[in-house]
Amino acid sequence: MRVNRLRCLMPLLILAALGVAPLAAQRGGRGLGPPANNPFQGKGLPYETGFRAYIVMNMAGMGAAVDPKEIMSGTETGAPAQTNTASYADYEGRFRSLATQEANAAVRGARLGGAKSFAVSDAHPANGFGSLLPWEMDSAAILIRGTRPLFMIAGLDSTFGTLMFDGAVASAGSNGIMTHTFGFDALTVNGKKLNEVAIMALIAGEMGVSVSMVAGDDAAIEETKAMLPAGFVPVITKYAVGRIAGITYSPAKVRQMISAGAAEAVRREKAGAFAPFKMDKPYHVEFTVQNGMSDDNIAQVAAMQIPGLTLERNGARGFRFTTDNAKLIGYVIDAMQPVVIR
Repeated sequence: MRVNRLRCLMPLLILAALGVAPLAAQRGGRGLGPPANNPFQGKGLPYETGFRAYIVMNMAGMGAAVDPKEIMSGTETGAPAQTNTASYADYEGRFRSLATQEANAAVRGARLGGAKSFAVSDAHPANGFGSLLPWEMDSAAILIRGTRPLFMIAGLDSTFGTLMFDGAVASAGSNGIMTHTFGFDALTVNGKKLNEVAIMALIAGEMGVSVSMVAGDDAAIEETKAMLPAGFVPVITKYAVGRIAGITYSPAKVRQMISAGAAEAVRREKAGAFAPFKMDKPYHVEFTVQNGMSDDNIAQVAAMQIPGLTLERNGARGFRFTTDNAKLIGYVIDAMQPVVIR
């Protein structure tokens, strides 16, 4: 399977005129702005008291998973429905349960560390990509699933005490397992390459929320350490020995590791060990769309209309823009998804 076929892993999100909402600079406020042009953009999660942990569960980087057939149902556009031995659904059905158990392990750990409120975001939204099984989720967790703005961190605001990533993947083209960066071959901010975790961390950083744990393969962890200088608790759940091959611990061992890591992350976060990820403003953003996109697809990207943003061409597959609002980077990712999933 060619690496650029991993675009099939990306969730189908909303293509709409997305407005810009003010951001809360510090913890303590609701961190919500007006809904602008998207009626769902300004919606937050139900408020709960106590230290709040927001957990992103990305099936692509979960423990044990090393091949797209284990995280795709076969119903996605462009995904093969059958392997030589079994349907994609046969594999994905088993791994969805493991992913849900892994997310629950993060909740358990966060609880042990002192968190009182938990939100879990399924990083593969929509019916074709939904990973987590709601009926198996920890009853104390709020689950965010389906298509939504800022899909990985939808509903995150400054009332949350920490942001954790379970199932991180290294950036497109790197030497990790199932590597990809949304719909890009590369994305840089102020000349610095960012992966999926770092992009979301930048948006969260403007809300005053810091990243305290990242779990994934060794390539994802090492790459993210270089991108987030304030540090986090690293949990290496598998070691890449190919783009679709890895040395992995048993799922039970992985759950123990993630629970312990989440507990340590919350304890250290509450002690002030981590700082929100910041970069100098304005943000000069450049990105290159995936190599497999056709000229028509690239023209669709060039035609995207996002209030508050002027998108400029920068080569055959390259684009750039400048903004003071990190959420606009997320809105570009949202708007690109119908082009990426085709």
